[in-house]
Amino acid sequence: MKYTYPKCRKSDLVEDYFGTKLEAPYTWLRNTNDPEVKDFTARENAFTDAWFSDRGVDQMMQKLKSAYTPEPVFSISPWKDGYLASRDLEGNYSIVELGKDLEIRRTLFKRYDLPERTPFSASACPLDPDILSIMSQVDAAPRPDNIIYDFKKGEILAVMPMTFSGEWSKHQKRFYSPATKVDGELSSTVIQCWDAAENRITDVFTYPGNSIFGQVNRSDDGKYFIFSFSVNYSEQVFYSFHEESGRITALNEGNPLELIYVDSLDDVHYFISLTESDHGQLLAVPEGKTIADASLVFSEETGYMDSGFVSGGKLFVHVQSCAASAVKLMPGGETVPLPDAAGSLSPAGFGEGKRFFKFDTFTAKPVILAFDGNAFETVSGDCRSDEDSALTVELLFAKSGSDGAEIPYYLVRGKDAEPNGRNPVLMYGYGGYNISMPPQSTEVVSGTGIPEWVNGGGIYVHCLLRGGNEYGPAWHEAGMGMNKKNCYSDFIGIAEKVIADGWTSPTHIAISGCSNGGLLMSSLVTMRPDLWGCVIDSVPHTDMIHFADDDRGPMYITEYGDPHGSREEFEYLLSYSPVHNVKDVDYPPVYIQTGECDNNVPPYHGKSFAAMMQAKNTSDNPILLRVLEKGSHDRGQGDVYWRTISEMHIFMDNFIR
Repeated sequence: MKYTYPKCRKSDLVEDYFGTKLEAPYTWLRNTNDPEVKDFTARENAFTDAWFSDRGVDQMMQKLKSAYTPEPVFSISPWKDGYLASRDLEGNYSIVELGKDLEIRRTLFKRYDLPERTPFSASACPLDPDILSIMSQVDAAPRPDNIIYDFKKGEILAVMPMTFSGEWSKHQKRFYSPATKVDGELSSTVIQCWDAAENRITDVFTYPGNSIFGQVNRSDDGKYFIFSFSVNYSEQVFYSFHEESGRITALNEGNPLELIYVDSLDDVHYFISLTESDHGQLLAVPEGKTIADASLVFSEETGYMDSGFVSGGKLFVHVQSCAASAVKLMPGGETVPLPDAAGSLSPAGFGEGKRFFKFDTFTAKPVILAFDGNAFETVSGDCRSDEDSALTVELLFAKSGSDGAEIPYYLVRGKDAEPNGRNPVLMYGYGGYNISMPPQSTEVVSGTGIPEWVNGGGIYVHCLLRGGNEYGPAWHEAGMGMNKKNCYSDFIGIAEKVIADGWTSPTHIAISGCSNGGLLMSSLVTMRPDLWGCVIDSVPHTDMIHFADDDRGPMYITEYGDPHGSREEFEYLLSYSPVHNVKDVDYPPVYIQTGECDNNVPPYHGKSFAAMMQAKNTSDNPILLRVLEKGSHDRGQGDVYWRTISEMHIFMDNFIR
């Protein structure tokens, strides 16, 4: 059937970019609080409500809730006779107290317990457990803040703004946090310190250059803080801070490098360098020296070394191969056994004499592992290997349509699945910001449990696209800036390979992504509308000409390029900007979801893309827009979350099964 969509006014605004006249009919949707925008949003939500009204949303919600297994806690840290930890339950973030065996005792903070804030993580001052730092964010704020909180009195002592990290001193009642302020196209970062003795915040160090964000790391022994300042999503500048003496040493001032701080042992700082090798080299820098004086400790030859840690007085590095994890003891490189070769390990916190990690696979729910410097032990959850599963996990490769590059992907299927050309397929990808997409048991956008999907007759395809860091810096660089369209060609190449291998056909393929992955979805549907059965497009970037003017624009231009920077950059961004490339053609069913409080990608991106798609789609397939009133860069919280992902499940089931 043909749909009569809510009317959306088209303005006659025309903008000039390097002599190119560009129509901008929906830029007025950028003003979220405008009554006309609110009216448009309400009518779009009502239209989407009507589409789902007789399709069993309430029943799907109950089905998903009954099958729900909460994710393991994360950001675990010692507190009194147990631990503090973060929890994501039904899309709601909260801070909980754990017992010694990681059992949940009680919830300490949930959304809005701190006025207008969502709490993400907390840690206690090592010298006073009643003084907490709580990372939290006001709805629609561009960045979180660190709150210093007196738990005994129930009082906020200080707010350390605009940050993504923070660390307590082990030896003083002090908390260090980077604050980044945006002024036009420039971002400046200062390291601040809250001191309990005076209950005030002072500046410790100001980075003299342009920094999109800063990071504070504390060495395991507590002697040093390492300040890092990211000039883009790959390169950083580092300084060591010896707290006792107050000495700050520039490690690579004026020379941003692709480095990852690991930890410090015996007054030596260890870094992973990606300058000379995409596989990674472990470097040792004695305190008082610079990166130029570093000695080589270890070179990875096959995988990609991306992080490390100290445990039991020993140094370890994390190595990924096609996003699967391995842990190696330094300096020799001996591998520490993990429960499954096709699993992913991610930090989950620390305790006395141990570190905690989340371990996830495609075939079983994630668990918490504890590591004491010798072996990993499962301390929460049921850890099973692929050998115990009825599923088959295959690592395969497809040729990218842009340049023939070999692109890896995981195909997860039932052991008895047949290539009959009509299996329902769910494909997920991201491809950006130097972020790896490791094996996971849940597709993060729709909340689809991968074992459940496959046991129900589906196939899951997990795409490792360029733009991520599955193979190191060159892999990222091949999918960013003026190479961004490689990501889209990579995804298309994988889809065409899955079809050519006989597993499915275009009408049975659902694709899903969020944020930069939403940009991926939006680009794929405008580039190849014939290749998808339906599209789940969550919190997407869609306007690649105006994104640079958003609150986080100065951060994002380091990844995508600057439409105001040069004609070449403008024309390249315009060539794939989804909202500017919608045509009068047949589009597949598309479900676009955004949030009014999104602090990463403003909701006008989703709204304007939906308006353009609805205006130009010539097929009978629906283009739906769901705007969450209190939604941020997520799928909502509580019942809003369940309703959102239920709509996504129904949408996929309706069109590809």
